[in-house]
Amino acid sequence: MIALLLALARAPQDTNLVILPRVRAMLESFPPPRPGDVSIATRFSRDTVWVGEQVEFVTVAWFPRPLRDRLRHQPVLTSPSLNGLWSARAQLTPVQLPPRMVGHVMYDLWVTYQTIFPLAAGRVEAPPAVLTYGVPTSTSYFAPEDRRTVAAAPAVLVARAIPASLAASLGSGPTARNLSIGWRATAGGLQAGSPAIVELDVTGEGNLTLWPAPDVHWPDGLHVYPEPTDERAAPVLGVIGGQKHFRYTVVADSAGVLAFPAVSYPYFDPRTGTVQTAVTAPLSLAIRPRLVTEGNHSPLPVTADRSTPLVTSLVRQWGWLLLIVALALPIATRARRPARRPRFAQPNADAEAALRAALGTPVDAGPDHVVAALRARGVPRDDAELVRRWLTALTRVRYGPDGGASPDAPAALTRVLDRLRGVTTALVLLLCLAGSLAARQDDGIARYNAGDYAGAARRFAGVVAAHPTAAGTWRNLGAARWMNGDEVGATAAWLHAATLAPRDPLLDVMWARAVSVPPDIRSLAPTVPLTRDEELLLAWALWLVAWTLALKGKRSWALGVGACCLVFAILGVSRWLGDTREIALITAATPVRISPNPATMAEAEFPAWTMIHVRRRVAGWDLIEGSVAGQGGLGSTVAGWVPAAAVAAVAAVD
Repeated sequence: MIALLLALARAPQDTNLVILPRVRAMLESFPPPRPGDVSIATRFSRDTVWVGEQVEFVTVAWFPRPLRDRLRHQPVLTSPSLNGLWSARAQLTPVQLPPRMVGHVMYDLWVTYQTIFPLAAGRVEAPPAVLTYGVPTSTSYFAPEDRRTVAAAPAVLVARAIPASLAASLGSGPTARNLSIGWRATAGGLQAGSPAIVELDVTGEGNLTLWPAPDVHWPDGLHVYPEPTDERAAPVLGVIGGQKHFRYTVVADSAGVLAFPAVSYPYFDPRTGTVQTAVTAPLSLAIRPRLVTEGNHSPLPVTADRSTPLVTSLVRQWGWLLLIVALALPIATRARRPARRPRFAQPNADAEAALRAALGTPVDAGPDHVVAALRARGVPRDDAELVRRWLTALTRVRYGPDGGASPDAPAALTRVLDRLRGVTTALVLLLCLAGSLAARQDDGIARYNAGDYAGAARRFAGVVAAHPTAAGTWRNLGAARWMNGDEVGATAAWLHAATLAPRDPLLDVMWARAVSVPPDIRSLAPTVPLTRDEELLLAWALWLVAWTLALKGKRSWALGVGACCLVFAILGVSRWLGDTREIALITAATPVRISPNPATMAEAEFPAWTMIHVRRRVAGWDLIEGSVAGQGGLGSTVAGWVPAAAVAAVAAVD
């Protein structure tokens, strides 16, 4: 039995499954050793190849059978390590081939090999392979061994660069042979608004991993999200090759026929030394209409109003000026002199004309009408009464029978004119702002009314990109997204509109229709009927009122108004500080990757409606941070990269 096992162990191995035909064909090119000597040699299958072309590196060790029978341990074959080369396949464990006769000596033959691809042009010198064995010094079992080492001669490979004359037409194409490319999609077509997978399949011979993604010019109205590629190697007679699938998730905006373009895929053929081009045939797919639920997706009202709320525009454009006025008011009142010269040194007629011009009353309006207008503008009763007496005296002198000198203008007239001119300037400023922010008709309204909800959403998105504070357009954008089937994006737009116009009645109608929004997301809508800008502007106005009351000696009223000013200032500032981190929602189940590359590993997957924080944006990718549920209901914070198209930004949540 023992003899039988030894015979089986020494029998030649079946090497058909472990030795490639290309490697087996190379064995005849290795010179045999001198009879009785131990020999090791290395060789590349070709001395000169193109960059990216397949080449084999083979190591062969010859060991005489009589010497091997004397060894106590098997010889150790160490294959060299190659740098700067892409190793696609390797057999580093020595494979024993059938014995061969060299002269009158029987030899055992071991082989290792590597299939490699040069990555850069230049000279590649392989380190020598080493064969180590120990020969007993005598026949005694306890005799020491004589350690011997045999090294192979270095092998050299020259990798040639792609000719410069072909580099322009090749671009980033690979080195390969017999490439073909074609589209593959579902036979039933696509459905508008629903994601589907389409593939570009590249088939041929070469290093599949180094084949770059094709350059595809996608048609308009199609949203494309690259997916991880799939490689299926299928070597033939030792030649590396197979099929590489470039996968894309696509979402069509509207129904119709979608024509995928013909894609050109250039590659360098090392057999002919020329650039070849694989071209796909055009592909047309039918896009079925989207499924709309009448209960939740009935048409929502939209308006042509895309103006920014007046208070929001005033605070965000003129906030620093308002702050300077508020801070300068105490300084100005403290530095005011107790006695001031009247501003009007001109004749009384000019003072009366200035009063009527500032007030906007007709020239022939009586003193009582002028006083009534002054009181309506907020002029104190005492100052208005002094102005009435002066106007009455002027009327008596002007129309009386005796004539006489005109009475001097009272000192109160200066204060009255200052107040009137300040109010007039503020009104003109507000009217200019209102005029500049007047609503304008947008093409999105026409598209929405025509049923092109995807086109309307794109138009509204362009408007809010240029005018981020346009509350009406944010509401319209939410309606268009809702009708287009993007419920998460619609909710994000409505939350944005709610922070700008929380009392919008149309927005309440849309929230009432959106019954499918999760309760935790619905609770993000602001509950305070005032915006942050309104609270800040109200605090500014109360500050001015408080100082005015303090100047008039009404300190108790001033303290009360000042306390209200402080409350609104704290509310506005706290909400402003809470806006520093951008909040967003995940629109669909999306993997979170460790880097902005669709081929990298995914750390976790965020489901739709997940609330996240956007930390940074880079070229179509968002670095986000959010909580994902784990086992037992416990959540863990995950940070990573997701496509920007899968993120719906929300205004700062109140």
